[in-house]
Amino acid sequence: MVLLDQSPLWAVYVVTVVLALVFAEIGFRLAVWLQRRDPDSGTTPISGTVVGGMLGLMAFLLAFCIGIVINQHNGRKAMVVEEANAVGTAYLRAGFLGDSDRDLSRNLLREYVEIRLAVADDESVLESTLTRSEEIHGELWSIVEDTVHQGQDSDIMALLVASINDVIDVHSLRLAAVALRLPELLWLVLYAATMLSFLLVGVSSGADGKRDPLAILLFALALVAVLMIIVDLDRPQQGVLTVSQTALSDLLRQMTTPMP
Repeated sequence: MVLLDQSPLWAVYVVTVVLALVFAEIGFRLAVWLQRRDPDSGTTPISGTVVGGMLGLMAFLLAFCIGIVINQHNGRKAMVVEEANAVGTAYLRAGFLGDSDRDLSRNLLREYVEIRLAVADDESVLESTLTRSEEIHGELWSIVEDTVHQGQDSDIMALLVASINDVIDVHSLRLAAVALRLPELLWLVLYAATMLSFLLVGVSSGADGKRDPLAILLFALALVAVLMIIVDLDRPQQGVLTVSQTALSDLLRQMTTPMP
């Protein structure tokens, strides 16, 4: 959701905990009101079975959503490694070109890795990075085309063409992986289920007109912490659980180390 993306993780956590406690308080006051309205009943209309069922449903939703975002997170990490391998292969095979084309191609690939690492640290440069990445794709492909037009269409050149094509293909795959997010409808259901759960817990705790604020607070802190794991994993380069760029960083280090 856009609102979650624009807010730091700690702020989302605090606001969600506060909302959960507010709903628990509303539930408690509702139970007290129902008791006063019908003091002879001795119980609230909300049974422990209903509360237990709702909490079970909440646990299922959390597990379901965590499974989705973990798969997406792992997919993004795999894409980083795949891109590093593709660029590294293209960098090595660029040595098959003539001196000027070789140096130009390797400089472009080195810049390509640098801007990919830069956007991982600062998403504000995403648009410019995408534009420059596509420009580099075009420049690399032009070099390959010119070389082939000059009559160098051997099997070795075919390997270079394939490696450049892999770089372009992985770029599209990474964009698709980043675009994979938890659907907004699922976020709405998840948050609605969370607040309803605390509302029912509040109603249940008000059955005898007493409550345990510490227990409800600890429950809110724990359950919302699990919810924040989902929020964090759903945002590729924000928060704590970000996608590691180690493969690209290692590749850049190898690129900047002079070859023997």
